[in-house]
Amino acid sequence: MKKTSILVVDDHPAIRSTMLDILEEEGFSAEQAVNGEEALSKCLENEYDFVLMDVQMPELNGIQVLAKIRDSKQTQSKFIFFSAYSVPELEEQAVALGSYAFLRKPIQVEKIIDLIRDKRGIPILIHLEDDHMRTCLSNLLKNQGYQAIETEKLDDALIQLRQINYSCLIYDSDSAGFEQDALTSTIKSLQTDTICITTNEDELASEVVEKVGFLTEQKKKGGANYSI
Repeated sequence: MKKTSILVVDDHPAIRSTMLDILEEEGFSAEQAVNGEEALSKCLENEYDFVLMDVQMPELNGIQVLAKIRDSKQTQSKFIFFSAYSVPELEEQAVALGSYAFLRKPIQVEKIIDLIRDKRGIPILIHLEDDHMRTCLSNLLKNQGYQAIETEKLDDALIQLRQINYSCLIYDSDSAGFEQDALTSTIKSLQTDTICITTNEDELASEVVEKVGFLTEQKKKGGANYSI
C-alpha cells in the first residue's frame, strides 16, 4: 500500500516545518508549498490524497486555489482548511467546493491525523466478473487507503460477507437476479451495516470510488444504511 500523500500549504515556515516533521513521523509522504500560487501549481501537476491549507494567504487564498483546481481538473484530493479567524463566507465557499474539513487555529495536530487516517482500514468487497473493472477499482481504492478484497465467484463473495463486516459491497447491476438476491439477503440475515453499491461496465471506476467515499461518510455521520 502506498503512503498517503499530503501537501502542506502555509506562509509561515515554522508551521510548515512542524507539520512536515509530524506527518513524516506518522508514516505519511508530505510536501510543502509556501503560498497559494505554488500550491495551485503542485496540485495541477500531482494528485495528493490530502491538502492541508491555510485559508488566509497572500496572492491566492485557499478557497481560490481550490476553486481553480476544480475548474481545471477532476481530483480526489481532500482539502482540509484551517484559519485563525472566523470567516463564515469563506467557510461557506469551502463547503460549496467540497472541502473535507474547515478547522480553527491553533491547529490540533491529533485531529488532523485522525481525519487523515479516518478511512484507513475500511474494508470494501468488490464482487465483479469483469477482470479489468475489478482490478481498476481495487487499485484505486487501495491507493486511497481502503482495504479492497476481490471476488469473482458468488460462493467466495458469500463466504467473505459471512466472515467480515464489510463497509461496502460493490457488485454488478447486470448480474443475474438470483445472485443479487443472494448477496443482499445474506447481508440482511447477518444484520450488518454493509452498504450495497451497484455498478456496470458503462461506469468509470473513479465514479464508483466517489460513491464509496460519499456513502461511507454519510453512514459514519448518520448511522444509517445507504445503498445505491
